[in-house]
Amino acid sequence: MESRTYTTAEAAAKIGVSRQTLYAWIESGQVAAPKSIAVGKNSVRFWTQAHIDEARKFKGTLKPGPRAKKKKK
Repeated sequence: MESRTYTTAEAAAKIGVSRQTLYAWIESGQVAAPKSIAVGKNSVRFWTQAHIDEARKFKGTLKPGPRAKKKKK
């Protein structure tokens, strides 16, 4: 059985956060990410559903905070 993998952007969307937020969680050590794999000059992460589920668990532990206010025109 073939298991589906996701890009970081797709994983972030499935978790319900921005890609930047997911990267911040990874950098701070709050979320374990799959290892980066070199593909040409770029490196990518292939997220499995298990990785996404773990990140969702972390998201569930967060308390809602204030949102950035939009500037009035």
